Amino acid sequence: MRSPRPVLAASLVAVLAGGSLVACSSDDAAAPARLDLKTGVNAPLTITASELAGLAQGGAVVDVKPTDKGTVEAARGGALLFKPNPGFTGSVELKAVVSPAVRLYSSDIPPLATVGGASIDGSGYGSAWTPVPGAPGEFYGLTDRGPNVDGPAKDQKIAATPDFTPQIGRFVLEDGAAKLTSVITLKGRDGRPLNGLTDTAAPTGETMLDLDGRDIRPTDHGIDSEGLVALADGSFWVSDEYGPFLVHFDANGQELERLVPGKGLPEVLRNRTPNQGMEGLTVTPDGTRLVGIMQSALNVPGLGGNAKEVPVTRIVTVDLKTKAVQQFAYLLDNPKDTKKAVSEITAISNTEFLVDERDGKAAPKANKTVYRINLDGATPLGEQNPETIVGVSSTAEAEAALKGAGITPVRKSVALELSGLVDKLNPAGRFFGHDKVEGLAVADNGKTLFIANDSDFGLAGIAGPKPRSSSSPSSWQTVCRTASKCSASTPRACGSRCPSGRSRSPSGRRGRRGAPGCADNFGIDLYKWLMK
Repeated sequence: MRSPRPVLAASLVAVLAGGSLVACSSDDAAAPARLDLKTGVNAPLTITASELAGLAQGGAVVDVKPTDKGTVEAARGGALLFKPNPGFTGSVELKAVVSPAVRLYSSDIPPLATVGGASIDGSGYGSAWTPVPGAPGEFYGLTDRGPNVDGPAKDQKIAATPDFTPQIGRFVLEDGAAKLTSVITLKGRDGRPLNGLTDTAAPTGETMLDLDGRDIRPTDHGIDSEGLVALADGSFWVSDEYGPFLVHFDANGQELERLVPGKGLPEVLRNRTPNQGMEGLTVTPDGTRLVGIMQSALNVPGLGGNAKEVPVTRIVTVDLKTKAVQQFAYLLDNPKDTKKAVSEITAISNTEFLVDERDGKAAPKANKTVYRINLDGATPLGEQNPETIVGVSSTAEAEAALKGAGITPVRKSVALELSGLVDKLNPAGRFFGHDKVEGLAVADNGKTLFIANDSDFGLAGIAGPKPRSSSSPSSWQTVCRTASKCSASTPRACGSRCPSGRSRSPSGRRGRRGAPGCADNFGIDLYKWLMK
């Protein structure tokens, strides 16, 4: 792993005397970059993602220091918005920080819909991220089941747009932007669109409700898409959390085949914890083997305690030619204490992979790590359940228990302390401080790592009373994430006619660029880090 490269000081100089903006970035090795922008008195000034990318000269602007002449806020599409104080004219120097070790690409996709006054963000393609075969600089992103938030009861989900169709987006990366160029919607064998509702073939214990609190019945076309593989022949494999399933789609998104527990996948996988299924999926570079990973431990019969606190999960491999299946034990990082689980896996070689483990917190108090693992020497699992062998315990205790049972888990070492790097780049958590880091991809034979966040379509929760009964439901408002500055004294729900795309998030959550109590609903960010 390459040692982090130095963080450099740069400067932005804003001139609002009739209104032009000059921005420059400088270091000892290169001439300053310069931007000439114009604005009027009392008019906010937008610095676009493209302009920021040019300013950073191959790196990224990771922070802009506060000034008493105005405020600097995040805006759509990775832009920054400078708001001068009322009546201010003259010059102001904004101190920026540039890191040459990273790059940032942000999406700016129109909203999916407006529901109850809430703008449902369209940039939810960060559940998986994978290169487009044969097209350098282009990537596929995957949505999950669609805009939803936790309901008031356990294993309850509120679907903001129940008719949403999970989909694959194709992106090109240029000038600080992840530009969506095309979309492939996922369809069943019959050609009908799939949806994100619970599926009749895979009961999970989850209940879905609409915004009026009414039950939404499971369908036979439901999918919770999480992992994505793009093959050279143009087809796709998608891992689904409901079954879990592995579903093969053609280049137009129509289902070709499906592997399910007991028919193509191990029967034991049916014991996945709700919303903790096959979270990650990759393919070996030789194109012969799918490699998926479960988000957390299976809730197998006989397991004592909470499965989310058991420090072992499973890697599942499928030979694409023979459909032969193997399972391996993967040790998690003390999930009882860290609350970490797996979000993604991506292949470096036919036996080596990168795995992302993360908690659910936003920076600067997050715990997210990318591990390098190797399947060589790991014991293929038979009928033994590693979950009951280790139980709720520490990682060290689990490793000893597996060894006593004759099971060698996959080898694992730290590749990148993502939270530590992000905190170093911006100690306040305003650079890529996302709670849900889910997409992971490599390029240049592993020299470059791409990390994408799952924006959850900009939704953070619900506001409103609990439903009293199925015959007398109550309505909820969806509560969005935002990059605007707000506080507990100025709450805004999405239905309260707040500024477009902005509102307060619940429970004092922190967004990646906002103040405490805020989050961001401006879509996915793609974080590129150069590795050795």
